[in-house]
Formats: sequence, C-alpha cells, structure tokens
Amino acid sequence: MPDKNAPPSDLTDVKKRVSDRLMPLDYISGVGTGGSGLKVYLSRALAPDEKHHVKSICDAEAAGKTVEFVKSGEFKAQ
Repeated sequence: MPDKNAPPSDLTDVKKRVSDRLMPLDYISGVGTGGSGLKVYLSRALAPDEKHHVKSICDAEAAGKTVEFVKSGEFKAQ
C-alpha cells in the first residue's frame, strides 16, 4: 500500500533536481516538500543577486510548482 503522506513522484523528482543545484550553495540549508510544492530553506537572508540566482534555478527545475522560501538558519545534527 503506498504511503499517502509521501509526495507525488514527480515532486520527488523535482526536489532532487533542485536540491542537486541548490545544496552546494552555502546560503541554502535544505530543500523539502510541502503540500504540492517545494520549500527552500535559507541559512540567512539573501543578497539580491543570490535571490535572483536561486529563483532562476527554481524556475528552470520546478516550473509550475509552488516554491516557498523559509529562512531557517543552519540545520545541525542533534
């Protein structure tokens, strides 16, 4: 029986593509799914050129998906 809480496979694929491009950036702390879209977790506030870069990646890789930006700080293992 499929997990009803799992994101649709196309969203999972989109998340993987976006993550592969965003996670090397030091101001991105994570990429997740929420509802029918993606959540991009920021380690800090972005400069205008950084924000433009992140948005252009999301537009290219997640066209048609909702993308929410969340300033979360760094994620650390507990």
